Amino acid sequence: MPLSDAYLADHFGVSRITVRRAVNELVHAGVLYRIRGLGTFVRPRKLKEKLTLNSFLDAWTRKSERFDVRVGALERIAADAEVAERLGVQEGEEVVYVRRLRYQKNTLVAVDDRYLRADYCRRLTRQDIVTASLVDYLRNREKIDLTHGEMEIEARCAEQADAAMLGIKRGQAVLIRRLIFFTKKGKPALAGTSTYRADRVSYRLTISG
Repeated sequence: MPLSDAYLADHFGVSRITVRRAVNELVHAGVLYRIRGLGTFVRPRKLKEKLTLNSFLDAWTRKSERFDVRVGALERIAADAEVAERLGVQEGEEVVYVRRLRYQKNTLVAVDDRYLRADYCRRLTRQDIVTASLVDYLRNREKIDLTHGEMEIEARCAEQADAAMLGIKRGQAVLIRRLIFFTKKGKPALAGTSTYRADRVSYRLTISG
């Protein structure tokens, strides 16, 4: 429930003008947000995800941040045309499908759909999925030499399927991240798509040259 300027002024022993000025500064800084007719609220903290080859779960596994990773699916399926093209396998060939659900304080903020070549993924368990990235699993457990990847990030309005999956309104902003990881010989080993609530996630890139 939002607190009034009068309450805050009395609680902190300052004038209402000081309270309004402080609240305005916090709104401009993105810490608070206003809804006309309802009041001023604390903006949920965003996950800041650093894009590297093997650190996709780092921020999600910090206990202090209240992030939680759950397994939505782990199964072997027949590759459809799109998955077959991205993984470099035959359509209908068996691949491993993983759906990973990422929560922040019990709110679903991201859904990861991943496809792995079946011959690269013989021992994957649900515990592996929630405790390490799939890149780490392939490198450390399966001894697959992953060296590089390709990534595309797209901002768009949530379609009906996105909205139903994330529990948001249709038309709300989402981020779509598509990726493929390759072996040293250029063979695709892992491909997938992640769908994020745009109001809960931001990315940090390091550019060098």
